[in-house]
Amino acid sequence: MQQMESLTNRFKDLGFSADIPRNREGEKHYFYLAFVKDLSVNTSLVVEGYRKKGYSTYRFSFYKSTYIENGKKINEKVYLENASPIQVLNKVTSFINYLERSSK
Repeated sequence: MQQMESLTNRFKDLGFSADIPRNREGEKHYFYLAFVKDLSVNTSLVVEGYRKKGYSTYRFSFYKSTYIENGKKINEKVYLENASPIQVLNKVTSFINYLERSSK
């Protein structure tokens, strides 16, 4: 569990909102993790972690989503799927560094 706390802190350091549980049928499920960083009013980076049978660690997906005013998703670009914690952290860190370099 300490690994997840460390990962959560790393995502917070990168500017993500952390510890967003998924609600399923009105109940919070803690086998699911989500980290969100808003890039604009309509666009967000999302990292989702979930327990998957056959793996000892959470598996992660990393993608960018764009929504319109009513909350309908109009675009999604997937950067990584079924990745280990270290793989997703490396990819997200690299992506954030790229965004920061390109905005200067």
